[in-house]
Amino acid sequence: MDSRGILLKIKQTLPLLAEQERKVGDYVLRHPHEIVGCSITRLAGACDVSNTTVSRFCRRLGVKGYRPFRIALARDLGSPESLMYIEVRPDDTLASVAQKTFAANIQALRDTQKVLDLSVLENVVETVLQARRVDIYATGGAGIAARELHFKCMQLGLNANAFLDLQMQLMSAASLTADDVGLGISHSGTQRHVAEALRLAGSGGATTIALTSYPGSLVAQAADLVLYTAALGTPTVHDSPSVRSAQLSVVDVIYEAMLMKERELARDKMARVARAISDHTTGSSHGA
Repeated sequence: MDSRGILLKIKQTLPLLAEQERKVGDYVLRHPHEIVGCSITRLAGACDVSNTTVSRFCRRLGVKGYRPFRIALARDLGSPESLMYIEVRPDDTLASVAQKTFAANIQALRDTQKVLDLSVLENVVETVLQARRVDIYATGGAGIAARELHFKCMQLGLNANAFLDLQMQLMSAASLTADDVGLGISHSGTQRHVAEALRLAGSGGATTIALTSYPGSLVAQAADLVLYTAALGTPTVHDSPSVRSAQLSVVDVIYEAMLMKERELARDKMARVARAISDHTTGSSHGA
């Protein structure tokens, strides 16, 4: 079993599973404590699948059978770092909403740190720093992370853009060359137009980068370099607080790593940006 833990592995494998296997994964994520003492027949019945499907589900996770799966799950649940992702319900108290929201964000950050590949991160940082132009693609809630990365790049004096509109994404991607970077952000990795923009950028020679929660997804497959977040949920939940927290934290890591590598140059560029903003703000206040 790898360092991700079985619950995180289920979450990241879920979109790649067959429909019947996905039923098992969904049920386990909703009722993990129940499964530890549950027989394979009982779990299969609860999911309306066969015992064979449950066994196949376990093998897809890299464990040899249902018993080793339950042991791995019990170990995961017993970890001091294991905070359960519990959905906020309509009848929750305000205190419960706050506790669950903070717990989900904390767990997302811990799990994202576990899946962050430092060698890929270093490659991403070097590639972005050397690029003539960095165009960032996202939709919906991922647009928050896209705009933040755009802002961070501009702080460092990099030529960057964030495109949240489909047509603008395709126009941008079609104009990228081997000197450029196309970077797509999608929690689910199922955003077809983000994946298409990355493929189009890659066909022009640009290096393509993805930030997603799901290995093997459309967006991940379209990229040369992939960084993963790990906000537990479903591929259809794109705007949850934990998803945003994980994405923004990876953006912060990229920024800090770029700042570390180009500290002297970055200091000069950031000072120029700060002066420009200060001069503009001062001038505007005098004009008023």
